[in-house]
Amino acid sequence: MIALWMTATLMWAEVPVQAWAKWDWAFKVVLFAAFLPLVIRSRIQIEAFAQVYVFALAANFIPFGVKVMLSGGGYGRNLGLLGGNAGLAEGGYLSTICLMTVPLALYLGKHGKLMPNLRIMPLAYAGVALLALITAIGTYQRSALIGLGVLGLYMFMRSRRKLLFGAIALMVGVIVAGIAMDSWSNRGATMADYKTESSALIRVLVWKWTLGYVTTHPMGGGFDSYLINTIVIPGDDANPGGMVQNGRAFHSIYFEVLGELGIPGFLLFVVLSLTSLFSLRRLASKCRKIPDLVWVADMSDAVQAGLMVFLSSGAFVGIAFQPPYWYFVSMGICLHAYVWHAARAEDNTAKGWRASLARPAAPGGSAPVPAWRAGPSPGPVTSRPDTAPGTGVLPVPGWRDAARVRREA
Repeated sequence: MIALWMTATLMWAEVPVQAWAKWDWAFKVVLFAAFLPLVIRSRIQIEAFAQVYVFALAANFIPFGVKVMLSGGGYGRNLGLLGGNAGLAEGGYLSTICLMTVPLALYLGKHGKLMPNLRIMPLAYAGVALLALITAIGTYQRSALIGLGVLGLYMFMRSRRKLLFGAIALMVGVIVAGIAMDSWSNRGATMADYKTESSALIRVLVWKWTLGYVTTHPMGGGFDSYLINTIVIPGDDANPGGMVQNGRAFHSIYFEVLGELGIPGFLLFVVLSLTSLFSLRRLASKCRKIPDLVWVADMSDAVQAGLMVFLSSGAFVGIAFQPPYWYFVSMGICLHAYVWHAARAEDNTAKGWRASLARPAAPGGSAPVPAWRAGPSPGPVTSRPDTAPGTGVLPVPGWRDAARVRREA
């Protein structure tokens, strides 16, 4: 629905050329995220997607984190693989996705099945998470400070070893204080009074303009509609006459969606975010009681923590249509689909119109398959790591069962 609505807004876009340019990549991000749950179904596939995501980002924040430890980092410094001030080279975006990666990396170190089963692997993933954390801190973005507080609070509340977690958090805090306390103090001091800090003041003025714009344009102005804004900055001692600026960015995922997609798009975005968070919370509570699905509960917690970081840090960064948020929503849907299929396989029954097409279950306990898709029954097969709990096999069509038997033989 969001993909369709963002396409519809092109018809009344304020700046059509720039709107088409942003739609070209934003539409693909949203559509690809919607496609992912259709092909990522098993535990191994879900983990593989998470592994690729973490490793791809690690290529950017590992060198950045090492350089921060050596030099202390700095606001606006490009210490990663990219230069400039866009994409992963922009500090607000980089710090947000680094904090989103921390719980996912810790999950992979605890439950990962694809990497070699070595004792050092949890420490390796913990090191990746630590470098992601150091990178976020080393960008000196104030949005990172907010995201870090939300992440720390959530992980503390969900931790089963709160004393150990508190000790580790204290140790990390001491290290960060030794590396970057003076610089962070200077950055944090500018948050005390937004009227004396130009960056914060311009954000507030842009948000005020956006609210006024939406009251007269409830359907939004299309992508990059901020380019038409006019911001009047009041005078101060250095510039008594004040100044006027045009085309200042939204600097917030909420005002970005509101200004570009209007009230309908904003409501869709909020509903998607809230339903993802609450459904992941329910899924974690449900699966934690089932030994075979504890990994689902822990991954649900990791994905929920990442979404909460995005929704808090993103309040001060305009990254609403960047891939991380949409991929985390997709991972949550994939987890729901896995549990749903596992429950159906456990129940081993077909309902509705499928019941008339189903054949009896195979001796090995496989799920019923519609008759028109069934092939010769291959008999029992051996269990695989990503099978549905209690079945021993994956619920797949008959000809695929036969192919798997030949493969395993």
